[in-house]
Parts: sequence; C-alpha cells; structure tokens
Amino acid sequence: MRAKCKICGEPLDTKTAYKVITLDKNNKEKKAYYCSQEEYEADAKKKEKVAADKDKVYRLVCEIINRKEITNTALFSEWKIWNKVANNEKIGAYLEENKIYLCSVISRLEDKEFNRIRYLSAILKNKLGDYKPKVVVKEIVKPKIQDEHYETKFKLKPRRGFEDLEDDCDE
Repeated sequence: MRAKCKICGEPLDTKTAYKVITLDKNNKEKKAYYCSQEEYEADAKKKEKVAADKDKVYRLVCEIINRKEITNTALFSEWKIWNKVANNEKIGAYLEENKIYLCSVISRLEDKEFNRIRYLSAILKNKLGDYKPKVVVKEIVKPKIQDEHYETKFKLKPRRGFEDLEDDCDE
C-alpha cells in the first residue's frame, strides 16, 4: 500500500514508513506517515510551538481586555484577519511589548467585550504590518573575580631615578 510523507510529500510504502496513529474527535484512528522518526519529531515540535504561540496570544488578549476568558466569537473572526497580516509569534511579541499601552487604551472603553475586541483588533490591523520585534540582546556574564589582587610570577625591580643613574656614571 502507498502513502505520502506528511512533511515532504514523498511517496512511501506503508510497511516501511514511520507510522503514527492518533485518535480524532470521534475516537476513530487517524494514520499519518513520515519518512523517518526525525521528521515526525520535527513536525511535533513545530506543532507544539504553534500551539504555544496561540495560547500566548489568547492569554495576552484576555489580560489586555481585562477578562479571565473570552466568550465572544468576534475574537476568533478578528484573529483570522490578524493572521493575514502576521503570524501568532509576531502578534504575541507585539502584544507583550505594548501591553501597558494597550491596557490603558482599552480600559477607557465601556465594559463590553465586543467593543474591546474590535478596538484592539483595529489597533493590531494598523500596527502589525510595520511592526518589527525588538531583538533581545543577551548580556554576556563575566565570571566574578573573588580577589582584586593578582599574584604574578615575576617580581618587579625597584625603580631607579635619574640620581641613581648619575651616581652610576660618576663611578
């Protein structure tokens, strides 16, 4: 039996391919085939990152509009529009970087979830296209030196002044 690799699309023999069996919503088996276990693990890591980015955006939106959970479906239709402009990683970075500003602007609106979502969405649609996430520069940590005094192998010779040199010439 033949199948295609879920990542690269290569035709595979189902007997030799790396097979993953999962259950869908209706508890039916769903089979996925990969060229190797490494491709499967890379795909799984990618999916985990996408899910983590999506969770981060949802959590930040809830904080910004001052809700524990959002029940209004307008958020998800607006989110689709945001994803046309930027991916969830970029949206999360923008929300995190501008959280204080966004909270202050949104808090001035009346306390209706729909209005807050739409206002936040208008801001995101206008700002995300030009937004470039700030590059985080990691500070190089220098090892701490316990003593400020260093021991050397060499001993310094005592300094001689011009008088000493003149005395040497007089002899």
